[in-house]
Amino acid sequence: MNYHFTKSEHLTKKKEFERVFNEGKVIKNEFVVLYVIRNDFSHSRIGLVVSKKVGNAVRRNRAKRLLREVYRLNKHLLTVHVDIIAIPRQPFTTDLKLSDIEEGFRKLLLKMNGDF
Repeated sequence: MNYHFTKSEHLTKKKEFERVFNEGKVIKNEFVVLYVIRNDFSHSRIGLVVSKKVGNAVRRNRAKRLLREVYRLNKHLLTVHVDIIAIPRQPFTTDLKLSDIEEGFRKLLLKMNGDF
């Protein structure tokens, strides 16, 4: 299993984000909202959007780090190649742990396999 998270696995361009927001499906749980659309690449990609409503820069960066790590550890569960935009929801606090988010995120990834 390859647990690397390379630059090619990131959504980086504004057009890519707009396409996912405009045409993608929405899947959510208590910690994160995911916008998902199938892509034509040989791998899945993820982009992160964190609002200032989540908190100060420290909290926003922690939310991004946690989401990136949860994706990196569980991307092997995806059987389809998709573009994902992950948006953390309000209860993201500094005392939130990786294990708290991972179970719900894993369920969302498995749900994507059935939807696409």
